[in-house]
Amino acid sequence: MNIIYSCSRMLYPYLKPSITSLLEHNKVTKIYILAEDDTIPVDIPAPHKVINVSGQEYYPAGGPNMGSDNYFTYMSMIRACIPELIKANRVIMLDVDTIICDSLEPLWNIDLTDKWLAWCPENWGHWQPYNRMYYNFGVAVLNLQQMRKDKATQQIVERLNKKSYRFKEQDVLNEIAVPDLCRDIPMRYNECFCCGTTDNPAIVHFAGYADWYRNPSLFRSEYFRKYL
Repeated sequence: MNIIYSCSRMLYPYLKPSITSLLEHNKVTKIYILAEDDTIPVDIPAPHKVINVSGQEYYPAGGPNMGSDNYFTYMSMIRACIPELIKANRVIMLDVDTIICDSLEPLWNIDLTDKWLAWCPENWGHWQPYNRMYYNFGVAVLNLQQMRKDKATQQIVERLNKKSYRFKEQDVLNEIAVPDLCRDIPMRYNECFCCGTTDNPAIVHFAGYADWYRNPSLFRSEYFRKYL
């Protein structure tokens, strides 16, 4: 099982709770970390590789998605380039603000065939920009082999360099991959404000909360604080 995170410097300290929870419930072959440096100051007790992506030239400075909104950074958009940065055939991508509560083997073994990815639909009734199901990219199984074959990165980056999007690479993937190039995963693998809650979460995702790592009043915050 290959896992990938992308992480800016300010979030390096919060990788450890997610990775610790991951390893408590799963046997991992390799963890890839897309970072702003060659090494990160985090003790990771598993085979891992840090990939410095700060010099990648996929997005021009001052482009339509690199404006004043600091919530979506280069480090988040670089996730669109994973098929070109990692030579594995398949990875499970996790946001840093996730805590893993169960085995991810069902995700790892999902049949993707000629699909690009498997991810969870959101349940926001007011956020349906394409008048159809909209998906959250914070947890996803990526079929990198098929994405490379279909030149997915080139398609996504071309759109990001031409047009402004509210949720960046997530929006573009929703434009391109839904419905024919993706599969659904159950909500329990991405329990969050966007997708909904369940009685038996396999992954708790603190999506939508900028203060998730310091706010003890958040729903499920005890899951995160357990691994601090």
